[in-house]
Amino acid sequence: MGTNGPGDLPTTWRERAAYLDQFGDPTSARHWKLAAAELDDALKAVGDETLTLIEAAALTGYSADHLGHLVRHGKLANHGRKNAPRVRRADLPIKSPTRPGRPPRPTHRDGGRVTNISKLTRRKQ
Repeated sequence: MGTNGPGDLPTTWRERAAYLDQFGDPTSARHWKLAAAELDDALKAVGDETLTLIEAAALTGYSADHLGHLVRHGKLANHGRKNAPRVRRADLPIKSPTRPGRPPRPTHRDGGRVTNISKLTRRKQ
């Protein structure tokens, strides 16, 4: 009874509840059912969150320009305004780390700021 991700937990918990119901522990079964329903609600709320293209780019590994292209061509629904698109977290494509291209940016402890490399190199005189 393994899980592949958080989205699989409600099903696993409902199976556990059914098992407990079958073997005479209705109180524990009811708790597992309640936990599964609460997790379903939480996952839906997170999935329904809308993000700017820049926020979405940081999560997916795709550039904000590419995500904007997907919105303009109807491949990704726009949940914002025409010149200020927003996309649902649940709808985001996630770039595979094994495919070529830029992987998602890691989050840094300093709030995600990245130093421009030109500031780190010496200029030839």
